[in-house]
Amino acid sequence: MAAMAAEFASGPELLRFISRQQQSRLRLAVACGALATAGLVGQWYLLCTLLYQGLLATPGVSVSPVILAALVAVILLRLVLLRAQELLASNASAAGRQALRRALLQSWQHRPVYQLAQQSPGALASQWLEDVDAFDGYLARYWPQQYLTVLAPLLILLAVFYTDWLAGLLLLCSAPLIPLFMALVGMGAEQLNQRHFLLRQRLAGHFLDRIRQLATIKRLQAVAASRAEVASRSDQYRQVVMRTLKVAFLSSAVLEFFSSVAIASVALYIGFGLLGAINWGPAAGLTLFSGLFILLLAPEFFSRCAVLPSFTMTKQQRWPRLTS
Repeated sequence: MAAMAAEFASGPELLRFISRQQQSRLRLAVACGALATAGLVGQWYLLCTLLYQGLLATPGVSVSPVILAALVAVILLRLVLLRAQELLASNASAAGRQALRRALLQSWQHRPVYQLAQQSPGALASQWLEDVDAFDGYLARYWPQQYLTVLAPLLILLAVFYTDWLAGLLLLCSAPLIPLFMALVGMGAEQLNQRHFLLRQRLAGHFLDRIRQLATIKRLQAVAASRAEVASRSDQYRQVVMRTLKVAFLSSAVLEFFSSVAIASVALYIGFGLLGAINWGPAAGLTLFSGLFILLLAPEFFSRCAVLPSFTMTKQQRWPRLTS
């Protein structure tokens, strides 16, 4: 750890190195997330069973206490698993950021004094605080989700295929559209973020330098001019941040559009199948139970497909410059 910052010249190498140190906790977090997804499938299955048997198939019959107790148990188990996933990922992130701050401090100690004097204290403080805190998004959320984005939709897809293979095929064909277009949006946000990285550090250093020289500014009677300059720089920083967020927020519109189209196609298939307009393949065997079960799983499937591309637009994109 002592030579970490000097050994790894690029941010991605540093990310992989610290991630390997926290792999045990992160793998447990992934396992908890996968089990929570399996519990979600069981939860919707039990709920559909209650609705079908108690309300649709035999109206007036009391709800089975065994199924109701199983549903409550599955919901509680999912909450425990999700909480365990969050705690494991948060602990791994805290340990990783602590190790990174030690490595960053040691890298500054091994650098010549004249090199540190050439950098603004505000820029160094921005690295120590904001850039290291941005690492939390990588370990606590991105690293587990890069595996859960594969495992969670796969579990849901298997359940849909088991219920109706044609509906599963519709989900499988439409699933790549959401990650593809969201990744395109994420790459655009990353380019803007990297382009304005140095500008953000300079703006932070400019504000800190004015605070340090506040007494001199008052003696020179330049308070009004400095206030106007800080306001101008603050507005410039706001424009930089908003320019990046405008691109990043396109992800929600992309997710809503493609997931709505895909879910609508599945709903149309189920509706026509139940009405008897489609009588080939598994459509002839569709029931209210299987149709409701598939419709409940479809939004969960697309929401989990879109999680990882969303995290590609987080602050962890700033890391390639941290060790420079």
